[in-house]
Amino acid sequence: MKITKPKIKIYYENNLEELVKDNEVTNLLMDKNIDAKIKLSNLTIDSCIFKNINFNNIIFENVDLLDVTFDNCDLSNINFDNQSLIRVEFNDCKLSGISLINANIKDVKIINTNFRLANLSETIITNLLISNSDLSESFLDECMIKNIEFDKVKFYHTEITKTNLSKVDFSNSDISGIIMDSYSMKEIKVNSFQCRDLIGILKVEVVD
Repeated sequence: MKITKPKIKIYYENNLEELVKDNEVTNLLMDKNIDAKIKLSNLTIDSCIFKNINFNNIIFENVDLLDVTFDNCDLSNINFDNQSLIRVEFNDCKLSGISLINANIKDVKIINTNFRLANLSETIITNLLISNSDLSESFLDECMIKNIEFDKVKFYHTEITKTNLSKVDFSNSDISGIIMDSYSMKEIKVNSFQCRDLIGILKVEVVD
């Protein structure tokens, strides 16, 4: 799958607090945590790089992401409901509990990341790669998907419903304990060993 990378040509080690005052978070390189609480509201984070940042002190309210890279950052429990994430990369991050309900995700990579307990309900997804990551206990319901790739992803107790995953390859991922309805399961690709997990979901008894 071809995913367009974040387009970040110019960036500076600006002060996030000062940028927030101007309601414009752009061209920022940030690699130091902020102790004081900051609220980001009704803006787009554009052309920024964040490294080793814990976002627990940063409140997100109606924030879009455009051309952004996160390296070794903690965005646990951040709410991106109804927002857009376009050309964004998460590398070695914590996204546990992140909410992406009715979000628009396009050209996004999630690599080596804790993505547990994520909520992707009614999410529109175009070009998403999740690799070497844990998606356990997450929820995907009524997602509209055009191009998604899973590479060595853990789906323990992940619930997927009313989502068309036709031709999506799960064969090198761990789907033990996954919960899927028959609609979402239709025409997915799995290996012969994984068929046992799917048979269990369908409550079919195999008699040798």
